[in-house]
Amino acid sequence: MRWNGIYLDACGAVLGRREDTAVAVAEGRYDRAEADTDGYLSICVVDDGPAVDLAVKAADLTMGRSSVAPDDIDLVVHSSCSHQGLDHFAPASYVQGRTIGGRAAAVEVKQYSNGGLAALEIAAAYLAARSERSAALLTTSDIFALPAFDRYRSDKGVVFGDGGTGIVLSRQGGVARLLSTAVISDGTYGAVYLGNKPFEEAGKEDEGPVDLRARRDEYLLENGELLLKIVQSLTERQKESVSVALADAGLTAGDIDRWVLTNVGRTLDDVDFRATFGIEDANTTWEWGRRVGHIGAADQIAGLTHLLETGQVGPGDRVALCGIGMGFTYACAIVEILEQPQWTADTP
Repeated sequence: MRWNGIYLDACGAVLGRREDTAVAVAEGRYDRAEADTDGYLSICVVDDGPAVDLAVKAADLTMGRSSVAPDDIDLVVHSSCSHQGLDHFAPASYVQGRTIGGRAAAVEVKQYSNGGLAALEIAAAYLAARSERSAALLTTSDIFALPAFDRYRSDKGVVFGDGGTGIVLSRQGGVARLLSTAVISDGTYGAVYLGNKPFEEAGKEDEGPVDLRARRDEYLLENGELLLKIVQSLTERQKESVSVALADAGLTAGDIDRWVLTNVGRTLDDVDFRATFGIEDANTTWEWGRRVGHIGAADQIAGLTHLLETGQVGPGDRVALCGIGMGFTYACAIVEILEQPQWTADTP
């Protein structure tokens, strides 16, 4: 989708303390061989919850940077991957009640690693139909902690970090302009992360942390002949989301100054995808991402915040935010930087 008059007024990220992955290896919590190939140097860890309070802190930080008044916010969207602290409650309303208050619509987007970008497109569409003073507050929050989740062992090729983010989208201007978004889904091979009997045996996971490796291995044990098709589908759909976003923005890959990708380890790098768009480490946020880990729904927003806080992008730069989530979903948002804000980085 091509957007006109939708702006990123402010953004912020609240991340946990840094834990060196070498410490986790030495303590036997992270496989040494995997650590060597994944390439992470550290991750962000929050020692207590609930996770949703990270969204509250990020929202407060973002609103403090924003020129938008709380009364002008008509929509609050919250996204996450992990347990937010309590069963059977409404995280988006919780965030709203503890930050801006008011009577804005409050909704939750549960699209896992693509939640932040899915929320961005939904909010942009909402604002496009509202008045010129309309704005939206988007938040994410995730904590990947035992006993429910083992950040180093629940999945392979990705180590999970803790953090929350906030964005204010506005119709009245901001530090960046939203040029386009593309969010697509293809559930053909979504069962990779379900296993073969996901619902009949769901209670077994209550006995220990989520084991995404076992689900994937179980699925491939009976469907191994599909592995090549799955890999091809992931590459093709990811390329499609970026190509559509570029076309809607009227740009080519060569016009993109920085790429913010999901913070996965080196073993999950899609070489073909990167080659198609000429993506090199130097124009990504990998050096930052390998120090914070995969922050659930927040990688792209936190990455953009990092670029703005550290002055690595300035007026005229175009940034592509790219994501992929289980299920599978694929997304790309392209923004053009308008101002270089004087924000202090929240660096643990």
